[in-house]
Amino acid sequence: MILLGVTGSIAAYKAVEILRLLMKAGRDVHVVMTPSATRFVGPLTFQGLSGHPVFSDTLDPQAYQMAHLALAEKAKAVIIAPASAESLSQMARGGAHDLVAASVLSVPRTTAGKLKVPVFIAPAMHESMWLHPATQANVKTLQSYGYQFIGPEKGDLGRTGDTGMGRMSDPQTIVAQLLKIRAR
Repeated sequence: MILLGVTGSIAAYKAVEILRLLMKAGRDVHVVMTPSATRFVGPLTFQGLSGHPVFSDTLDPQAYQMAHLALAEKAKAVIIAPASAESLSQMARGGAHDLVAASVLSVPRTTAGKLKVPVFIAPAMHESMWLHPATQANVKTLQSYGYQFIGPEKGDLGRTGDTGMGRMSDPQTIVAQLLKIRAR
């Protein structure tokens, strides 16, 4: 099972294509979302495509008991796409105020602290946010935790007319890297 975490970014619509491509490759995918991600793409879209309930509230009484633990323990890989600047900050400091951050924090590790399953992060944000020293420090921290980054790339950004570094990698690129690394 692959756990797909979707955070609040204009690039959230691309996560639908990531889900579709993973399903086409025969992967079982479960989706968790931040509350802000649900403002960009509705959970029903992901639920309809994945065939699984989609959770965005850590206190949802309809969710599995302790969904973040259950999903993280079952996952063979975790991909956060898109990963907003806020989500990078949350994950870097070990925050767990939303279901995506709590799920990443709950990914099993060995007693030596090494990840038992890979965690991939596909950032998406405006260039000014991506290049900010705080964001870059968060990236270095997350890499030191063993998380692997896919992108971002240079290109058109969310605000009309803006281009630069911070565009989320294309879904095909993300899925190809995820499947290639998982095949090892």
